[in-house]
Amino acid sequence: MSSVKLSLAVGGVLLSLASPAFAGDTSQPLPFDILFGTKIANEYNLRSVSQTQGDPAAQGYIEVDFKNGLYAGFFSSNVNFDGTNPYAEFDYYGGIRHTWDPLSLDVGYVYIDYQGEDQGHQLDFWKIYGVGKYALTPDLTVGANIYWSNSFVGYNGIAGSHSSFFAKRTLPELRLPHDIGSYVSGEIGHQWVSDDFAPGYTFWNVGGGFTYKAATLDLRYTGSDLSDSECVLFIGQADSCGNRFFMSLSFDTSLNQLK
Repeated sequence: MSSVKLSLAVGGVLLSLASPAFAGDTSQPLPFDILFGTKIANEYNLRSVSQTQGDPAAQGYIEVDFKNGLYAGFFSSNVNFDGTNPYAEFDYYGGIRHTWDPLSLDVGYVYIDYQGEDQGHQLDFWKIYGVGKYALTPDLTVGANIYWSNSFVGYNGIAGSHSSFFAKRTLPELRLPHDIGSYVSGEIGHQWVSDDFAPGYTFWNVGGGFTYKAATLDLRYTGSDLSDSECVLFIGQADSCGNRFFMSLSFDTSLNQLK
């Protein structure tokens, strides 16, 4: 089974598990909500580096959110890069998030599990993270995040971290028809790796998109200051870095929204 077919299959299973039938009798309020979604994109682009060598990506996720702010989830995507040659990425994550009027804070843990790796060193590793968002106005939100691990791509004792600042503004003044929404957003960040194990670099993206009910079409341009040789050191091939355009179509909903 190809990696894209695997990710589509996983996404289909996640959607079927989170269907209204899975909820059973919802006449009584549940102490939790289940969020789920799928995405197709022209590539899996992560911090301005393609994880699929420019090939299309299919992704899916499911997340359980409790009323006390705790959450746990699972994400999957096909991947394609040299080194140990995995064909898929499975992320298992959990944490706690709360919102106080305009301020939202989120802290958690994620384990990145690569599927189908060659014999030898495994790239699987973990991160802890923190994310903060602040709504300056009803239409403009700014935020920052930081992720850290001392097991960068599976090497114990090698610390890796990345952090970014981001902003998003909805565009109600466009007054698009039929409940279509629109937005613009951007991000700039940096990755650090200890002991010169891999190059540190600055990454950025800018773009916008359109929303309609559960669907989002996102159009984005991204880049970094990685050279070709640094890109080879980082992910195994030079053509996965450099300025590029990518687009995605996603569908996101929850059991509460389906009621």
